[in-house]
Amino acid sequence: MENSRTKNSIDNIKTGAIVQFINKIMAFVVRTFFIKMLNSDYLGVNGLFTNILSILSFAELGIGTAIIFNMYKPVAIDDKEKIKSLMQLYKKCYTIIGVIVFVLGLLVIPFMNFVITSKPNISENLILIYLMFLFNTSVSYFFTYKKSIISAHQKQSIINNIDSVFYFMKSIVEIIILVLTRNFLIYLTIEILATVFENIYVSVKADKMYPYLKDKNVKVLSKEESGNIFKNVKALVVYKFGGVIMNGTDNILISSLVNVGTVGFCSNYTMIINSVKTIISSALNGVTASVGNLNVVGNPRQKEKVFYQITFANYLVYSFCTIAFIVLLNPFVGVWLGDKYILGVDVSISLALSFFFEGLRNPGYTYRTTLGLFQKGKATPYIGAITNIFFSIVLCKLFGVAGIFFATSIAQLASYSWIDPYLIHKYEFKTPVSKYFKKYIKYCLVFIFIAIVTLSVTYFVKSDGWIGLILKAIIVLIIPNFLNLIILCRTEEFNSLSDKILKPIIKKMKK
Repeated sequence: MENSRTKNSIDNIKTGAIVQFINKIMAFVVRTFFIKMLNSDYLGVNGLFTNILSILSFAELGIGTAIIFNMYKPVAIDDKEKIKSLMQLYKKCYTIIGVIVFVLGLLVIPFMNFVITSKPNISENLILIYLMFLFNTSVSYFFTYKKSIISAHQKQSIINNIDSVFYFMKSIVEIIILVLTRNFLIYLTIEILATVFENIYVSVKADKMYPYLKDKNVKVLSKEESGNIFKNVKALVVYKFGGVIMNGTDNILISSLVNVGTVGFCSNYTMIINSVKTIISSALNGVTASVGNLNVVGNPRQKEKVFYQITFANYLVYSFCTIAFIVLLNPFVGVWLGDKYILGVDVSISLALSFFFEGLRNPGYTYRTTLGLFQKGKATPYIGAITNIFFSIVLCKLFGVAGIFFATSIAQLASYSWIDPYLIHKYEFKTPVSKYFKKYIKYCLVFIFIAIVTLSVTYFVKSDGWIGLILKAIIVLIIPNFLNLIILCRTEEFNSLSDKILKPIIKKMKK
């Protein structure tokens, strides 16, 4: 069973990373054509409306996680009747959510002038653009619930491959539309069509993989079972809403406190960071279903051991990428778009740190949800949301745009970063959480040391343009990974991961 989980995890990690890498390369190409064919205010509007709708979609956040959690046990014991009943419930939930999101989105329209304080330089009607964004978000909920059964069977790689094909085709069509028409409305129409067709295709694929989903004879879940699910959903909605406030309001605050044009400039940076974040998340999320399976059949000691392995892997990946962002973001944007699109180094650092702290808290959240600890830590989102908004307003006045992103890091450290690990140690591992905090502080200190060393070395690179960027990239590729290896190679987590991943790869290479 453990070998099966490891194999499925590795397959999902590989396909997730590869697919998202291809997708983000295509997103980068589309963004380049977008900027050349349109202006930065379109980018600002795009980022702003995306943030607004991510907040309106908070109701879905609980449903999606609850679906996967409640699937783990029926899938593990191959209880088809229970799976059919759960899928029927989820179908109804997602249909209702799609309608609710659309209605809530319509209610935002009268307040649009308060969000966009200065009129952007675009020719199309802002309300029409917003309605197209809203429709694309709402329609995405129909059929998408069937992705859950594929993921619960630890077959996320199938979803990844489908997503890659559709994303590639969509990107090619969007580039052609931008070059031939420079029409933002047609561009948005392609987005909507791609969303609809991909969800329909996944639905058909799920029906073929699991034919029993088409059975008409489906038992309704008992009131007790559905009641427990909705209790978890309500707890998750509240819990994850705080995360939406922390990560989904930055563009709204920038638009309100600065202007929508600055949102466009920041969106180039956040697109790069979010692209990398998506690739990493897809790779590391490949283990989520396997962790869920482990949490159904494993013992607390096994669960704790795997938790620290995942935490260590997260640190290695996120520390390297964070240092790369600090060093390379501004030079890359300068080469890519020109010096006029470069923001201050304080913005790069603030965005990179937010990325780092969010990455370190991912294992805690993964375990919390796959263990079903939905009712615990209800104060967490309120702490995070209030802290983020307060410090965003205060620090924006002191440090400008960078202050808003620094506030996100402060909110993460004040809430999710310590509460999730505390909950899983208290209620599942039954061990002191001090062990986690010691490792967390150790990782942060190692990260700071390596970041200082890397920045000190790159300071001596005086070349500009592509040459300077390449030289700094080589330094970033070598120093952080080398120092992490030297400092952490004797840890238990490093040896465990080496036994599970590196040694099998070496054996295959020898064969």
